[in-house]
Amino acid sequence: MYALHVAAATADLVSAVASTVDPVPTVIGAGACVLGLAFLARGASGTVDAVRVLRTTATSPAGLDGAEREIRVTGRVAVVDDETLPAPFGGDPALCVEYDVSELRSQGKGQSWVTIDGGEAGVPFRVDDGGTGVRVDPGAATFSLDVDEKIKVDADEEPPERVRGFIDAVDDVDDTETGYEVGPLTIGDDPRRRYVQRTLRPGDEVTVVGDSESFPEAPVGEVKSRIADGSPFVVSDAGTRRTALRLVGSSAVPIALGVLALGIAALLLSPILTTLV
Repeated sequence: MYALHVAAATADLVSAVASTVDPVPTVIGAGACVLGLAFLARGASGTVDAVRVLRTTATSPAGLDGAEREIRVTGRVAVVDDETLPAPFGGDPALCVEYDVSELRSQGKGQSWVTIDGGEAGVPFRVDDGGTGVRVDPGAATFSLDVDEKIKVDADEEPPERVRGFIDAVDDVDDTETGYEVGPLTIGDDPRRRYVQRTLRPGDEVTVVGDSESFPEAPVGEVKSRIADGSPFVVSDAGTRRTALRLVGSSAVPIALGVLALGIAALLLSPILTTLV
């Protein structure tokens, strides 16, 4: 008899839930819930990385002995094997680069910057401290670099030469048909663009947090260790505290978006939740 009562109660609950379900809001609400959790996880990851950066033991390159452990090294950036990268806007030699190209587009009643192209890259470099250096292979690293170029090109303005070379070389960032700006409005296309560049250059101060590993092939002047991985693995042109603050700051947006998405999910799924409660 007890089993029959449980089955009947379950059937009544399922029937009640089914009667309150509107398929479209339910699907949207479920999607918003998944998206919100993903944003929160991403934001939490940045905050955790910031804490780890602060807690990681500061180590001089001279103290590395090939053992595997999480470390933090600070020093001057030096070139390895004469290998550098051209900075996106201008072509100056760099070791790590990030860039972002955005257009100011009309969306609804307002305007916002929309990224149309971006990227990052790095080549191996050495962190020197007092004449001793350790090799860093930044292929898997998270970069935390300050902006060293921010160029805005208005609707009727010709891009400067250092940007023109980039536009000619990158197919995804070709010229747009120019519109006309009248006060806050743009007639025609929205061609105003913003070119942002972040670089780590030879001679810059750098902080690297990651896992040291054995590197017996190191040349003379470098210790027999290198940094090529880690959790976190961060290359920054700032000190430890400022790097941690940057990581926390970058977490704020995904956390806010996660809270917003979960709020929308709760609103759309409230009929089901009310019935279940």
